[in-house]
Amino acid sequence: MKEVFFDIKKYSHVEGEDIDVSFIPMMTRRKLDKFGRAALCTLYKVYDEGTEPQLVFASEYGDVERVEKLINQRIEEGEVSPSGFSSSVHNAVIGLFSLLEKNKKGYNSISAGKETISAGLLDSILYDEAIFCYAENLNGIKSLSVSVKQNPRGEYKLSENNSQYSSDEYKDLIDFLNGETDIFKSRIYQIQRITK
Repeated sequence: MKEVFFDIKKYSHVEGEDIDVSFIPMMTRRKLDKFGRAALCTLYKVYDEGTEPQLVFASEYGDVERVEKLINQRIEEGEVSPSGFSSSVHNAVIGLFSLLEKNKKGYNSISAGKETISAGLLDSILYDEAIFCYAENLNGIKSLSVSVKQNPRGEYKLSENNSQYSSDEYKDLIDFLNGETDIFKSRIYQIQRITK
């Protein structure tokens, strides 16, 4: 694997249900559930207004609560709400963010099992400039967003990993971003903080 040097411009994470999204227009805010609120909250905390980065969204299960409601609605009523369905697809939140910010760069939506975070983060690092967002609402609401930019003299180095890797990517990545560890390891790569 070729080494890539980059900077982490900003990061944000939230957990739990009390998430402030008062900055989002009311008509849009009313359509959001907890999953969408968490993702948009962290996205906007790392987004620099007026920029147009590549967007990468990742979730292992997607919006489980919304999908469960649709399944129950189908069983009980024989049909599903079209607006409920359109809000349940895997890329709904990142699509909404790109619409709100008129970002025409495009976005990727990734689900890779237990390696969803590392796959999404890798995808974002390989762009010149990107925002990575991870959200989950199975076993509690959580979201993490990271703004990255490639830089030959960057403070972080992406390289191949040949040793033990993370068992809890979410916790390990937050510990790394908070400076509690110097290396984040996934199954195929590692990110190392470069001390100068």
